[in-house]
Amino acid sequence: MMKFGKQVLGVLAVTVGAVAMVGGTTTAQAKKKTTTKPVTIYLTRHGETTGNVMGRVQGWSDFPLTKNGTKVANDLGRGLKGKTFKAAYAGNLTRQQVTAKHVLSYSGNKKVTVNVSKYLREGGYGSFEGDSIATDNALIAGVYGFKNGDEMMAKQGKNYWTKLQDAYYKLDKKNSQGTKLVKADRAESSKQVETRMAKELKTIAKNTKKRGGGNVLVVSSGMSINEYLSTMTKKYKGTPLKNVSVTKLVYKNGKLSVSGNIGSMTYADKGAKLAK
Repeated sequence: MMKFGKQVLGVLAVTVGAVAMVGGTTTAQAKKKTTTKPVTIYLTRHGETTGNVMGRVQGWSDFPLTKNGTKVANDLGRGLKGKTFKAAYAGNLTRQQVTAKHVLSYSGNKKVTVNVSKYLREGGYGSFEGDSIATDNALIAGVYGFKNGDEMMAKQGKNYWTKLQDAYYKLDKKNSQGTKLVKADRAESSKQVETRMAKELKTIAKNTKKRGGGNVLVVSSGMSINEYLSTMTKKYKGTPLKNVSVTKLVYKNGKLSVSGNIGSMTYADKGAKLAK
């Protein structure tokens, strides 16, 4: 057996340590880096509400889920069975939080806590909250010189949802309804909605990556999701989002991008079939 002195052994130890360094990264660091999973956000619209059924302007108003709204949330959960969620977030409205809890429960992620954020809530409509959508349509369309809401939707195309939000903002800024709401409670502009949504979703993505990556459930609302998507992807066409539809966002190189179809009902439809 070959014998080495203490000095030689010390040199060998340093050499082995050096070999364990690859491009300045230790093997432990390299292992940690390779185990980080991609960050995928399942951006979801809430289930059907009483406001949806009655054709009401919802915004920040707290309309609850209908019986069918709970059912489709459960269906979405079943359709996502097998997906492990690292975290979950929802806006500070009952319809968003309840949807998230049902999805987590039926997808096998019941132990995941729903983090609540006001930045994920629906666009605010100020003095128009709770109004009949049909009644407001002509007033809103008139802001842009259209005869009615249908004409406005046809002519505005993918810009319809942002224009709709901005119409409420412009009218409420003029106090067309003659209310005494303070500025903070009045209608938001599409820019305000888009900015808060984009900032919050990116923060969620960054924080998830720091914790090793993985899937995240985020439940928001139709208008706020539409307004966010309209500014961040060329895939956006302005098609109305159905209740519990899902748009997958992938976080890579510091940016979020859409993966797959916008407003997909694949998971909810799959869950509905499994429920039969």
